[in-house]
Amino acid sequence: MDSEKINEITERMASRISFNTEIGSFARDILRAVAVEMAMEENLYSDDLNTRFIDTATGIDLDMCVRDKGKERIEAISATGEVKIIGANGTIIKKGTIVTNSSNEYRTIEEKEIVNVSTFIKIEAVEAGEKGNCEVGEITKFKEEYIGLTSVTNLTKISGGRNQETDDELKARVSRYIQYPPISWNQYYFEDKAKEIAEVDKVKCIPCWNGRGTVRLIVTEKTNPIATEEVKNKIKDLIDNEIISDINLTVDSVVINNIALDFEAELNTDYLESEAKEEIKAALNEFLFKNIFKERILYFEIASIINNCKSIEKLSDLKINGIKDDLVIEPDKLCRVNTITIGGIN
Repeated sequence: MDSEKINEITERMASRISFNTEIGSFARDILRAVAVEMAMEENLYSDDLNTRFIDTATGIDLDMCVRDKGKERIEAISATGEVKIIGANGTIIKKGTIVTNSSNEYRTIEEKEIVNVSTFIKIEAVEAGEKGNCEVGEITKFKEEYIGLTSVTNLTKISGGRNQETDDELKARVSRYIQYPPISWNQYYFEDKAKEIAEVDKVKCIPCWNGRGTVRLIVTEKTNPIATEEVKNKIKDLIDNEIISDINLTVDSVVINNIALDFEAELNTDYLESEAKEEIKAALNEFLFKNIFKERILYFEIASIINNCKSIEKLSDLKINGIKDDLVIEPDKLCRVNTITIGGIN
């Protein structure tokens, strides 16, 4: 309980009473008891108010707030794929058969008979979320012994698993929806639609990029900035199936644009030059990815990031791709620091 607030309320009420309200008086004790209750009510009101705004609400309270905007939290999705099972001809693989990798379980979602010693069968992760995604060849065991089944493996990736949307992610999505409403197939509608694909991370929509009736989407994936053909096709199929007008849609991945930095610097004596380069690359590449669809990165922003690296004591004469100027970025380019040349300060 905030004693300062209680004292303030008590003094305010006491100032309105003409008889004795000195500390220790009966009236003072009554006023303080009322002040305590008023302070408690004020705190409860403040806490309750925080549950009613998107910026401050969390958990179930946040779910209720965004529901007023017609939005729901995106639930976790199970990873899916298929495995090859080898066994005796005629053996029936029942729906719900459990196969595993080192950390996750997967269940078959159909029933199949083994013909010619093996068969391919569809599976999904028992536990929803990204943890169910796995690489080729990681699924190698059955959870228990199944008569007639001898081995299992996945010849393709198990993918599509997505974690439940976090509070921060939900707030960001709904805030974007409010600030940039996706209506009438505007650019924000296309961007939001593409993000319904589990693998998609960032999206940039370019309307009328090749004349009227054309739309271009530039996308990145969560696990790799370069989007695969599979993901691009998923986006195109999703939008083509829902679009209500004759739009020519193109879906492209970002393209890596390597940049070179050349500068003079005084290094921190605790760092080797190679360590300084790695630190600078990591810091700048993280910044460039966060600002992937900006048209221009200011010269001083890059200089400031380098200067704030622990390995750099003093920086001068910075050149970006050979010139001292801002970095202008094309819409489909993801800039990455490729080479760094560090000279000594004279």
